Amino acid sequence: MTPLDALAFLCECAMVVILVLAGHGLGDGVLGWGVGVFLALVAIGIWAQWMAPTSARRLDNPLRLVVQIALFVVVALYAAAGGLWVTGLVFAVIASAVFVARSRTDF
Repeated sequence: MTPLDALAFLCECAMVVILVLAGHGLGDGVLGWGVGVFLALVAIGIWAQWMAPTSARRLDNPLRLVVQIALFVVVALYAAAGGLWVTGLVFAVIASAVFVARSRTDF
């Protein structure tokens, strides 16, 4: 595992945390946490199905990179809707840059 791979994994983990927090911002109390967990589980499912290195259905680059960046933008939009627009914007920019750099070795 290279340092870039480790940074990519941290971005994946940050995506899940941001979605949980964004969901909490979208609703009150337990409902908000439930929305956040649901959003995180959907993102995990998408990632496991089409982006995970061990997935049988893993997309080939450059399509995988396009879907990853689209997912990061959607996470940023949910974060903005939940009141975390700065966090969402910073996340989308950093995660996109990391995965663009990482995908350059996959082409």
